[in-house]
Amino acid sequence: MTMRDLWEAWLRLLFPVPCLLCAGPLAVGAAGGVCAPCWAALPRLPPACCAACGRPLPPSTPGSEDPRPTCGACLRRPPPYALARAALPYGEAGPVRALVLALKHGRRRALAAPLARLMHAEAPGRVDVTAFDALVPVPLHWRRRWDRGFNQAAALAEGLGRSAGRRVLRRALVRVRSTVPQAGDAAARRDNVRGAFAVPSPAAVEGRRLLLIDDVYTTGATVGECARVLRASGAVAVGVYTLARVT
Repeated sequence: MTMRDLWEAWLRLLFPVPCLLCAGPLAVGAAGGVCAPCWAALPRLPPACCAACGRPLPPSTPGSEDPRPTCGACLRRPPPYALARAALPYGEAGPVRALVLALKHGRRRALAAPLARLMHAEAPGRVDVTAFDALVPVPLHWRRRWDRGFNQAAALAEGLGRSAGRRVLRRALVRVRSTVPQAGDAAARRDNVRGAFAVPSPAAVEGRRLLLIDDVYTTGATVGECARVLRASGAVAVGVYTLARVT
């Protein structure tokens, strides 16, 4: 134990810091201000999901020829991305929502690194990050980035890129138009983000397999528009991997 560890332990005795999720005492070095039991207890998405959008589906029957079928929504309107997967389920309440809101709006940037490590740990069986040439974070408009102080998708992408040994193209995709917060049905959400993104340098994405990174997948409208723009600029394939997914 270093002198710094001893100093932090002494400070914790005098001024206990509560866990972000359970409010219990934190051990020295607790990742992102969350205790180890709370990290371990986070819910996970089931393996059975739509082959395209990653929507959770009932488990396939034994002997089925199609263990990962495509959901009805994706059959009716195939998405512009090759696949979309997420690490955690996002509900109206619960620990995953608390972590996402703390990262995005609570200025808890220290959460980005452990959440990115969690995404890397959950990737096997969901998405092969190494099958993509580079990671591309979903961009924020500069005004929103200024208000938050950082882009949470970029922070997650940087952490995942370090763990997976993949380059992060932070400027491959930019947001050229500010949009109101997403609301309404899928069609309204698609209309809201249409024309909001651009690729400043098509040469940076041409011929590459790119993995979009974001915090939450809701209807897929935002990542769908990002994927469409990247493919129109020459990307040969675009996948999506998010920290969480609305279920």
